[in-house]
Amino acid sequence: MNSVKTGASLRTTLTAAAGVALLLGTSACSASSAPADSPSDTAGAFPESGSGELNYFNFTNLIDPEVLEKFTEDTGITVNVDTFSSAEEMVAKVKTGSATYDVITLTDFVSEDLIASGEVMQIDATAWPNGGNIEDDALDPYYDEGRKYTIPFSEVYNGIGVNTAEVTEPVTSWADFFAAPASARGSIGMHDDQTFIIDGALLATGGEPCTSDGEAYQRAYDLLESFKPNIKIISSDGTIDRLAGEETTLSTMWNGSFTRAQAQNPDLAYVFPTEGYLSGGNSLAILENAQNPDNAKIFLNWMLDPANAALNANWIKYYVPLKGIEAELDKLDAEGAAVIVPTAEEKARGTVQVPCSADVKEQYDKLWTMFKG
Repeated sequence: MNSVKTGASLRTTLTAAAGVALLLGTSACSASSAPADSPSDTAGAFPESGSGELNYFNFTNLIDPEVLEKFTEDTGITVNVDTFSSAEEMVAKVKTGSATYDVITLTDFVSEDLIASGEVMQIDATAWPNGGNIEDDALDPYYDEGRKYTIPFSEVYNGIGVNTAEVTEPVTSWADFFAAPASARGSIGMHDDQTFIIDGALLATGGEPCTSDGEAYQRAYDLLESFKPNIKIISSDGTIDRLAGEETTLSTMWNGSFTRAQAQNPDLAYVFPTEGYLSGGNSLAILENAQNPDNAKIFLNWMLDPANAALNANWIKYYVPLKGIEAELDKLDAEGAAVIVPTAEEKARGTVQVPCSADVKEQYDKLWTMFKG
């Protein structure tokens, strides 16, 4: 367990489903297409200064308002923020041409498409004054090799939250979780997220995410069916309050959400499962039609300063892969639990989830529908 300790509630009805053969004859994952060049190459000299305003489209609650105030104090640039609740919502607005923003927050699984379609400006951030702060293992995400179009903004890990005062059996793996420890039965929470849960079940039974092995899906389905009677709730909403308030004592958790729960309950510990776990993340990018491109570059470069990134990471509780950020986080008088930083060994177990092929995605949909049916 990672036990860093520093600073829709209706019970889901689960019914039995008949076993099925889940056979695939397709490739595991779709190949990543090479990003098309943006219509313009704006990677020239970095702007010396900016003025006026910046329009930013971001996930709800993913940036500290005080961080934006500090940016304005440092640069004189005012930031106007609009928010969205899902990556799909953001993409729809950008694709229809109704987005009049300079900077957007991109989730990894939508980044490749927006880059390839020319919606995102080429920036070559590694050549910027703070571009050298990007950690080496964050320089070549599958959707933007060399960070030509994006900068890292937050890292997301899927794992397990455990109330160590209530759950007496050791939980270090997906196999332990799906075995439903006796002391946790009836108080287990699970996200209503088919990728998160099916991938965990595949890993627990010796499979791999996005596999083309039909037998692996059958094993995962059988495991989930046997697990059903022990679940208290399947919901992605309210996970923080339920785990913190001990309505659940064992739950799938995203790292940032877990840390907010741990701030309320110090008996909680986070597990990076031994079989592996999926990691993802969010990036910042500049839209091709940005009205204030120089201000946008100044903002992204400012966010690449580990001192500034640490201020926001301490608020949102998600790690940012920048050199020097851990030292900056240590300087902060953090309220509640600290940002979870995986050890080198824990980080090595993580796998970045790339989009699966359409046929494999259909298989995930089918399995999840049967499980919840």
